[in-house]
Amino acid sequence: MRKEGLLIPLGILVGLIFFYVGLNKWLESKPESTPPPVVVRPAPLQPISPPQEEKAKEEPKAEEKKQTPPAEPQKQKEDLIAKNTQEEKTKEVQKTQERKNLTAQKQEARKEVAKQEKQAEKPKREVKEYVIQIGTFSSKEKADRALKKAKNMGYKAEIVREDKLYKVRIRVKTDNPKRVLAELRSAFGSATIKQ
Repeated sequence: MRKEGLLIPLGILVGLIFFYVGLNKWLESKPESTPPPVVVRPAPLQPISPPQEEKAKEEPKAEEKKQTPPAEPQKQKEDLIAKNTQEEKTKEVQKTQERKNLTAQKQEARKEVAKQEKQAEKPKREVKEYVIQIGTFSSKEKADRALKKAKNMGYKAEIVREDKLYKVRIRVKTDNPKRVLAELRSAFGSATIKQ
């Protein structure tokens, strides 16, 4: 029942990982777009008709005065274009920074998902009760000494008489019997699991 309950979140998790990986690949493969260059074209010159030629010869200073003021609006246009170009560059830099931040967030999310998957894969051990024999003695006194030592260590111990021998056994509840066996072997010299 627990495994079936974990399959759905695990499937969603795997789906999210694939989504993030695909999105990241798509963003990396997408070429960065640069705005098209701005071309400023000068206004075309209009041909001067013959009656206007005489006027133009007579009043060259007046025409120079007329041409001078249009230079200022032209400069204003260029300034405006330069300002717009600068704003577009700033926006591009911001977008690039946002993409980098998004990529960093995706990498952190992937690491977190990988940690969760590793934790989900680790099987939890069940706590079981084991009967461990820590010694077999021919005399009752030696068996009593081992029993007393086991009880001082905090174990539930008992003496069982089998085949004219006294066997000292303890009951232990643990999820890691190997660790307990190693501990008992260092204290008593021998230890074997009976159940």
